[in-house]
Amino acid sequence: MPKGTFAENFSGFPIFRILTGTILGIISEDFFQCGILVGLLGIVFFLLFFRFFPVKKLGRKFVFIHGFSFYALWFFFGIFIYNFQKCEAPNNNFYDNQLKIAVVETPLEEKAKTFKTLISVYDSSLHKNSNVLAYFEKQDSLPECGDLIAFASLISPIKNPQNPFEFDFAKYMQRQGVFCSVYIKKNEYKILEKASKKSFTFYGAKMREKLLSIYRSCEFSEQSLAVLEALTLGYKSDLDEETISKFQKSGSMHILAVSGLHTGIIVLILDFLLKFLDYSQRGRILKFCLTIVLLWLFAMITGFTPSVSRSALMFSFFAFSKVLSRHSSSYATLAFSCFVLLVINPFLIFNVGFLLSYSAVLSILAVVPLFDRFLLKVNFVTDSVLVCVSKNIANYFIQLLCVSISAQVGTGILSMLVFRIFPVYFMLTNLIVIPLAFLIMIFGVALLVFNPLTFLSDFVFKGLNFLLNLLINSVSWIENLPGGCIENIFMTKFSAFLAYCSVVVFVIYLIYKKIRALKFSLFVFILFLISCIIYKSVVSSDNLVVWNCGLKECISIFNSDSCVVISKTKDFSFRPLETMKKFKKTSVTSFLSIDSLSRPKDCVFFVDDKTILVLNSSEMLDYFVETPIHFDYLVLTSGFSSDLEELERLFSPKQIIKTNDKNREKAFLFGFLSENLWKFF
Repeated sequence: MPKGTFAENFSGFPIFRILTGTILGIISEDFFQCGILVGLLGIVFFLLFFRFFPVKKLGRKFVFIHGFSFYALWFFFGIFIYNFQKCEAPNNNFYDNQLKIAVVETPLEEKAKTFKTLISVYDSSLHKNSNVLAYFEKQDSLPECGDLIAFASLISPIKNPQNPFEFDFAKYMQRQGVFCSVYIKKNEYKILEKASKKSFTFYGAKMREKLLSIYRSCEFSEQSLAVLEALTLGYKSDLDEETISKFQKSGSMHILAVSGLHTGIIVLILDFLLKFLDYSQRGRILKFCLTIVLLWLFAMITGFTPSVSRSALMFSFFAFSKVLSRHSSSYATLAFSCFVLLVINPFLIFNVGFLLSYSAVLSILAVVPLFDRFLLKVNFVTDSVLVCVSKNIANYFIQLLCVSISAQVGTGILSMLVFRIFPVYFMLTNLIVIPLAFLIMIFGVALLVFNPLTFLSDFVFKGLNFLLNLLINSVSWIENLPGGCIENIFMTKFSAFLAYCSVVVFVIYLIYKKIRALKFSLFVFILFLISCIIYKSVVSSDNLVVWNCGLKECISIFNSDSCVVISKTKDFSFRPLETMKKFKKTSVTSFLSIDSLSRPKDCVFFVDDKTILVLNSSEMLDYFVETPIHFDYLVLTSGFSSDLEELERLFSPKQIIKTNDKNREKAFLFGFLSENLWKFF
């Protein structure tokens, strides 16, 4: 058994069992909503159980009761912290246009037509502040983070998704304690006090603005400046969609999302600059203090993102153990940092960035040692200096490849589930962009430090500008390689779960060579293939969707490889519809104007042996008065107005759907998707 494997750490450190029970409790509570009282009673019961129940006297046969009880204790702890940290939705009287007082909590983020931020509004009904997602109309003077404002704009609850394949933004924000949003025009608010609330976020935002101003004073191109801001300071508001698409398709988006990679680079830079303090105990303590302060200062500047917070915690623990001259387990440190973050915010377990960060690090810790078994070690004693240098460089890139593959093992399935793409050349991408990102971070920090010195800052600027252009051109080149990215990957959550189980058990087989693990991995993989076959049969089915898109009207009818879209205009574009076309792999699309449906043969459609009649005017009924026909579904557009009883008499439909019905909260679906099944895709 390899030294330092997961099983050894799992049995040797209780933190893994604590973390497992807590995560299961959080996830279960999100599904079943048991309540804080259940969690509290469960904790009390199992604490009393451990205190008074003599488990050890029962013998070895019943020792599992002790382990089960330990998991159950932390399971109920997960339920407790979920409810303890959960924010309550505001009451109905909160959604009015009365004058309200609020504090701007986060820096304003520029969007296409507005500036987005989070404000804390005093809720008189709950006697506490409620977070509200605010959109400010663009103007010359805007509030800043920490300002106290008064506004009279109408606050409205964030709506749940109304259509298939529409992102559940409401649930995403509710897990962050935000239930409502507001659009504030320039004449609907007033700044009462500047910088009234000075938190860590406030100071971090102020420092980031000063650092951004230094970058913006240099003559970078817009694209280079946006990449530099995102890579070094985590500021992504200036990134355009074209740049984001390039980095996503090439598999290098992770360098623009400030994460453990960037934190590790900062630690390496600090370790190099403070190496002279390693020669005494006092010096090591001073180095530890400086490293921790500067590390969390970087986390504060970047906004305490989950990935940076995780890596900052891990490096803090490692640095502390180094000062004490004690060995710390990487697995235990990772688990403890995860537990601390979940206690602070249990809803992070549903955050994609949080999951990607931890799955990548855990996968690297588990898989990289497997590569090390098969890599040849260089004998630096017998080799010449030149050979040693060349082999050392080769080993560096080999290790980089191993880390890239290991990280992809942990994050690939989740990335395909969420982003629906897979970058084929991710190994080539990481060989190029990670060294460049490392150099850009060094030059970026140097530019900030040497900015007052004109000669040095000009030299650093030229080098940094060259590296940024090289990075962007490399990413563009990789993106344009043939077959560089597999797009439109649709996977169910259940299929992703099966795929992860198969991969994890297969890695366990590679570590321990247990044939049972291999058999189980193959069994789960077969289940995954079966789920994919079922998914394919679902995709090939026909369906009708009457979309909910406000004043715009849209009806889509899918049959085999064709799609008919009926709308007011032939150039109708609707993101959920476009996503569904990709999901169905539709190759032929026909657009019909609602106004062109003037004859019965133009208004009749067939879906899965069901007949559908689309009516756009009451005059169409004249064709059916003498010879009534049965239709399974009637779709009424905004131009149709008639008595529903007359429609029931003429057509005897199973259901009547209105495209502009204000009471219809969700899109109507008929065919391969039920009203709720689409949520699992």
